[in-house]
Amino acid sequence: MVFEKYSAAGVLHVHSTRSDGYGEPEDIVKAGIECGLDYIAFNDHRNLRLMSEGWHGRVTDGLMTIVGTELQHTDKKSHLLVYGVDHINPVGHILDQLDSVLSKNGIAIIAHPVESRPYLPFYGEFPWTFGTDRPVSGIEAWNWMSSWKRGVSPLNGWRRIHNPDLLVKSPPSDAIDMWFETGGCLIGGADAHAHKFFGKEVFGYRMLFERVRTHILLDRPFTCPAQFTEALRHGRCFVSNAILGGDASEYRSAIHDGSLYLKLPSPGRVLLKEKGKKAQLSDPLQKGIHCLGSVSLPLYIEVQINGRTWIAEGVSESN
Repeated sequence: MVFEKYSAAGVLHVHSTRSDGYGEPEDIVKAGIECGLDYIAFNDHRNLRLMSEGWHGRVTDGLMTIVGTELQHTDKKSHLLVYGVDHINPVGHILDQLDSVLSKNGIAIIAHPVESRPYLPFYGEFPWTFGTDRPVSGIEAWNWMSSWKRGVSPLNGWRRIHNPDLLVKSPPSDAIDMWFETGGCLIGGADAHAHKFFGKEVFGYRMLFERVRTHILLDRPFTCPAQFTEALRHGRCFVSNAILGGDASEYRSAIHDGSLYLKLPSPGRVLLKEKGKKAQLSDPLQKGIHCLGSVSLPLYIEVQINGRTWIAEGVSESN
């Protein structure tokens, strides 16, 4: 079985002081290096300032920085993570902004598509509100901060701050359902701002960089930002929760003669979901290569450890 030889692990959806993040790019990069990342993708709101400052494609101690942006609709909902462009139209209807990005051969991924704040009604929520029939490039199926905020309330907020991983166990099922409709890449992001409460940093960059990561799959070593953009464009990526099962970089999937093969870097149970069908969960599998039988596309794959998601991947027609 032939799998992609190379991969690069990093964190998408990172904000700096160039929008509403609290960290300077130098400090954010330092945190990424300390966490062993191969790349960080910046998405400051409605600007590409870090690109003009020379951060796009810069390599520091083995970590590459990629500069994108996060666009938003006029009502501040419906956000897009954008990569692969050097100029943006940062205002107006989000679908016009989407068309502009795609016309420049960029990619636009729906950010935190099913975000909700059911117990904090006056705290902003920013879900996608324009359906699934738009030519987007993919879905941010697992946004760590959105997952944390989804169940927070005045009664449990303090406990969740001190035990943040208790309820951030898996990508939201409704985000996966949306991916089945949109297609494209399935990614995970931190939505890292290094927020401060009462002057104290909460959910710092290093803390978030140790959790949800997006791995891009490559046919040669990672040397330029264009490889990142093209990997996402063609859905050659998967997501991992690094605190759960350790380094997932050696995970791979392949479909040969209609059958699915998985290379697992550690033991786990595999959940498979095909569009319109009930998900199937395997018996525990050991480290190594496994054939899981015939499948149809699009296909959602999840590797679980103790009932929590370690690895998530969306395999679509374009992969």
